[in-house]
Amino acid sequence: MDYIFRKDNIKKVQLNKVNPWYIFKAGIGSAIAIILAELFGLSYSPSAGIITLLTIQNTKKETLSIAAKRIISFLLAVTVSYLLFNGFGYNPWVFGIFVLIFAGLSNLFNLKEGISMNSVLMTHFLIEKRMDPQLFFNEVMILGIGMGIGVAVNMFMPSYRKEIFIKQYLLEIEFKKVLRAMAFALKNKKACLIQDFSDDLPNKEKPVFTGIETESGISDQGSLNNENIIINFRDLETLLEELLHKAYEDAGNRLLSDTRYLITYLEMRKHQIEVLKDISRDISNIPVLLKQSIPLADFLNRIADSFHEMNNAKGLLEDLKNLYNHYKQDKLPTTREEFEYRAVLYQILKELEYFLLIKRNFVIDIEKKNMKTYWNNNTDK
Repeated sequence: MDYIFRKDNIKKVQLNKVNPWYIFKAGIGSAIAIILAELFGLSYSPSAGIITLLTIQNTKKETLSIAAKRIISFLLAVTVSYLLFNGFGYNPWVFGIFVLIFAGLSNLFNLKEGISMNSVLMTHFLIEKRMDPQLFFNEVMILGIGMGIGVAVNMFMPSYRKEIFIKQYLLEIEFKKVLRAMAFALKNKKACLIQDFSDDLPNKEKPVFTGIETESGISDQGSLNNENIIINFRDLETLLEELLHKAYEDAGNRLLSDTRYLITYLEMRKHQIEVLKDISRDISNIPVLLKQSIPLADFLNRIADSFHEMNNAKGLLEDLKNLYNHYKQDKLPTTREEFEYRAVLYQILKELEYFLLIKRNFVIDIEKKNMKTYWNNNTDK
């Protein structure tokens, strides 16, 4: 039978998902464990290398947690195997019963991580057909060397702080792009409900913005021929997910330091993205330029200008209150069409308030949780 291999059907190896540091530690650690077990004259020394391989995890905390569970699991396995082997003999059927009971108890007590490793160790008793102190000590040493080397080599973890700092800076830039794109979308509409356009916009020109993605591509000259502006959240969401992944991994490698702040901060930004998506949909529901759109667009630009991790949103919420008061002084809409569009603008204003309150509540929350070491509360805009 002939097979035709097409390029688009071949699964490409994604090298960026390969962790060379983990592979290096697993290889070196396993070899060291076997060598040490042989130096101590232990039987079944290769098992120490396998235990080291199984002990090494992605983070320090995960490694220590699993190691502790496997020690408890080992004691459980020895107890069950001792009762069964001495009661019914050393044969494959008894070992099968041991596996059934041991696996069931491990699942019951949330010790699943130790099932395979400790089952292998118990086969040594089956092979030797004895469970005397000498062989028990041999298994304890194999377990201790294997897990000890695994924990030791996993204490050497690369720091992601620099990478996180850079990506966090890029995340803020992406947020600013989205906010400015929204401001641009509010001001650039195909139709206009302002009777005297020149009285409402300085220099008798529509505002200019650079770097907005449209259906026809990216405009970097400022002028758009296509009125259908697409506000792109893809890059923002991708960057945030990458940051969250690195933040959780970094948190797992810090045994003593408090790592709650960064994860909480990124989850807060994730919440804000969902609010911006709602605002983006509302903006797309307004096909005309309103007089009231202009100060709202200016406020979006103001948020973008001051967007920063250390911004506690207090000053922006004061500005928003002033904007509410400004709209209260406006004349009532004269047509149903204008009424509907201004209602959408009001909804955008409420969503922007929620967007800022998410950040404000985050600041208050970290102060209550005594995470002030991560926060400089001097910035109030």
